[in-house]
Amino acid sequence: MRVFDRPRAWSMPGDLEASELEAFRPLEAAQADVHGTVSGAGSSAESKEHIYHRAMIASIRSEMNKLSQLLSIPYVVFLTDKAGTILELVYSSPDTRTEMEQAELRPGVSLCRERAGMNAVSLAMEMKCIGVVRGAEHSDQAFRNWNCVCAPLQDHNTVYGYVDISFNRVEPIEFAIPFVQQIAENVMGKWMEKNPEMQQYRLEATLQAYKLTAREQEVARLWLLEKSALHIGSDLGISEGTVRNMLKSIYSKMRVNDRFQFVKRLTP
Repeated sequence: MRVFDRPRAWSMPGDLEASELEAFRPLEAAQADVHGTVSGAGSSAESKEHIYHRAMIASIRSEMNKLSQLLSIPYVVFLTDKAGTILELVYSSPDTRTEMEQAELRPGVSLCRERAGMNAVSLAMEMKCIGVVRGAEHSDQAFRNWNCVCAPLQDHNTVYGYVDISFNRVEPIEFAIPFVQQIAENVMGKWMEKNPEMQQYRLEATLQAYKLTAREQEVARLWLLEKSALHIGSDLGISEGTVRNMLKSIYSKMRVNDRFQFVKRLTP
């Protein structure tokens, strides 16, 4: 039995009704500028999305640097945000880079269905699972020579973006489905968990969730680094007794009784 004939957890254009396929027809205004760049939010504020985007980009680079030696065929990997806008491309060779540049596929370009019609990213966004789109099934001529498989980057039922691997349509597509799923899992697990900026963000968010004051947060960070109360007091210019009183307040707010419980609350 061929892989496409088995029960599966991915979607293809053929799974859609005619009325559903119609929704993937790009809007006329967008079609005239299908590769137009989508402007992002201002850089004055550091949002959760910006932090995740940077961590996702670093993660996909690390993952593909590790896996590139396993792929002997030309490919390009698209990383998008949750709205389908390209954040990063990873190329197998200068030739694939040139092909994407000629097709005007670059960071900032939207692959959502309204702007780009049918592609693996827009299908995955719509169906909320892995999307598989082959050659001529694409709306955009730039993808007509490519088979594409896209998986959501998901954590605790929240989608933060999408990763798509695309390769020449003459290559069998079956291998790419579990492959891109593994890439997505590694990006959200192994790489994102190790990302220093994400670790810092999650720590800050957790401390704020417990309603610690700014000074209590400073003490908590140093306590998490296994500094002594005396050392923390010296670093912050306060007495050891003040530090211990703050630790009592921190433990009360976090509902923990000792340092072991405190550390466990703040580490994934």
